[in-house]
Amino acid sequence: MRSRLYALSLASALALASPVVIVPTPASAQDAANDANTQYRKAFEALAQKNWPEARRLLLPLWHDAQTWDVASGLGQAEFLLGNHAAGATYTAFALAHVPPKEKPKTAERLRDALSEMKEAVATVRVSVNEERAEILVDHELVGTSPLAREIYLDPGTHSLRARLANGGLSEQTLAVEAGKSYQVSLIVDKPVAPAAASEFTAPSNADPPVHDDRASPNWAPVLVTGGLAVTALAIGTGFAIDAHSAKSKGSNALSDAEAQFGENPCTPAKGGGSELCHSVQDAEDRRKSSNTAATVSFVISGAFAVAAVGSYFLWAKPTTPRFDAWVGPDSGGIRLKGRF
Repeated sequence: MRSRLYALSLASALALASPVVIVPTPASAQDAANDANTQYRKAFEALAQKNWPEARRLLLPLWHDAQTWDVASGLGQAEFLLGNHAAGATYTAFALAHVPPKEKPKTAERLRDALSEMKEAVATVRVSVNEERAEILVDHELVGTSPLAREIYLDPGTHSLRARLANGGLSEQTLAVEAGKSYQVSLIVDKPVAPAAASEFTAPSNADPPVHDDRASPNWAPVLVTGGLAVTALAIGTGFAIDAHSAKSKGSNALSDAEAQFGENPCTPAKGGGSELCHSVQDAEDRRKSSNTAATVSFVISGAFAVAAVGSYFLWAKPTTPRFDAWVGPDSGGIRLKGRF
């Protein structure tokens, strides 16, 4: 009965969701976005038909490509009704935490109700670790790093919880859980003892003095980092520009359809202002503006990083080592500045 209620509540929440839009690298942005939207619609149809295995098969690749709230909500429904209760609750909690503000309040409300029902079938666990940046594993699967703000959902039974540090510190605890109950687990990681420092070595008095090379070594790291950030920002800006163009095209098509149905200036209150076509026109225009803004910001950032990369080259990759010396001639003298610029 509870599974049936959950299916209804989450299906209602999904009905309010917009199709997922993925903007990958510019070369294949439009085709990939169309494929993703098509696959999302097929998954939504499978959910409506209660074909949970097919919905899960279609949604998992989308989740691997872009972890969005609407894909997570569909996976939560499919996994829970396939009997994978902990996975279903985990996906649904992610969806609830990432519902965008533009969605109707009822969407988050229905997801919250669905998650509340799911928690009756799983155990809710909060894990704290005495050290930060420790990896937290449940049954040898990584679930996050400390401090872990989110709850962990486990199927009833016995589970292994572990925290480990990169330098070798480890803490492990076995926990038996029951459905519908909450648990608090504290893992204490013991830091490994650092090896004793090596004793100081004193060179014999007759040893040759160390030779110092006063020539500066080129440092390419700042150039590579700033250059890479410039390229990344450029790619992101291009992706947003493509999305803005797509939104503009979609809005033009919707406006043409509205004019065909309602006449000139179709989206005024006296005509089709409240129609679905006019809502589509407004949504496309909002999307175009936001994508244009994001593209502009990305291009500006890319330019700033490009300038920084050029400056980094002259400051670090091509170091300056100026030197002063004096010279005296038969009739004159002076000071010279020598170096590489």
